[in-house]
Amino acid sequence: MTKTRFKLKEYMAITAPRGQFGPEYSPRLATSVAACASAISRLDARILVSSVAPAWRRRAAWAGYAKALQLQSVEIDEIDVFSWICGLKIPGRPSLSSTLNPFEDFLPWQIALNDPDPFAWRDARPIASSEPAGAADHPVLVRALEQLRRDCRLDRSIIPWLGLPFALRDAGACATPLPCLAGGVKGFRLRKTAEQSDWAAVLNSLESAARTGLERLHDLERVYRDAQRAIVAEYRPGALPRLLALTCFQPLLGPQSVADRLGLSVAGASKLLERAANIGLLVEIVERRSWRLFLSADLAVAFGFAQPKRGRPRSEPPPLPADRAIAEVFDDFDRQMAEIDALLGHHTGTPASP
Repeated sequence: MTKTRFKLKEYMAITAPRGQFGPEYSPRLATSVAACASAISRLDARILVSSVAPAWRRRAAWAGYAKALQLQSVEIDEIDVFSWICGLKIPGRPSLSSTLNPFEDFLPWQIALNDPDPFAWRDARPIASSEPAGAADHPVLVRALEQLRRDCRLDRSIIPWLGLPFALRDAGACATPLPCLAGGVKGFRLRKTAEQSDWAAVLNSLESAARTGLERLHDLERVYRDAQRAIVAEYRPGALPRLLALTCFQPLLGPQSVADRLGLSVAGASKLLERAANIGLLVEIVERRSWRLFLSADLAVAFGFAQPKRGRPRSEPPPLPADRAIAEVFDDFDRQMAEIDALLGHHTGTPASP
């Protein structure tokens, strides 16, 4: 606590002239910087040790890309990005404009996120800018956001918004790029000098994205544990483990997409999806006989397809007892998760029938 207070006072002592580097560190803004940095650090620490990190990163990239599109004034919701990448059209959702392709930058960005070379994204940028003198006196979070502000003033495309996770990584705010943190604030692009309100907005938005990312990581880990229990409870799990592994990486599914991925008949895939829905791991969001769609239970509430449970949250069942047979089941499920990850690779999805 003493160290945190010292840092806040240190940041408040920095006075940046208008039009130059960083914001004016009022007590409220300095607190926002510390709160945002703390939220990012918690998410970064948890994702480094999570057993579902690959699946979370895949989903988080979709959420981050949706935010970047919205900053480009594209009228799109997060569920529409999920729908396009999973290759499944959700009835009733508005159609995207046919005069532009808002997803043309997604695949290169996803490849860069998975590239082990930390300089790949930075070297690919057409514009190189250096920090002014005195930048090192500012928090690393502010330095990353200043990089975003300079980039989006020079480049009017979606690229600067997508570059924020890399800027945060390069500045030292996190160990790896966190794709859900893509974004920013329009004021950074529209104004030559960012206002205090712009800094407050971007810090609040970034903190909210980090908190949401951590909540979804916890939800996905719970889905993973519930899937393990469901597999153990089944007398003959059959293809259920592969379906549940697929659900972690591709939360929006239809009979045809499952049949294609798992090598099943459409009728068999439909029954398998019903089986997963009956045990509470999937929610059927479109019940048409010729166009059935299922969504992972953890996202069904977030996207408004299911009502959140009211009252006191139910306690999670106790861990299963240590047993060699159960351990083998869990190991097999982890292997199938890795196989699904390798199968999907960098697949972005194309419109297909469910």
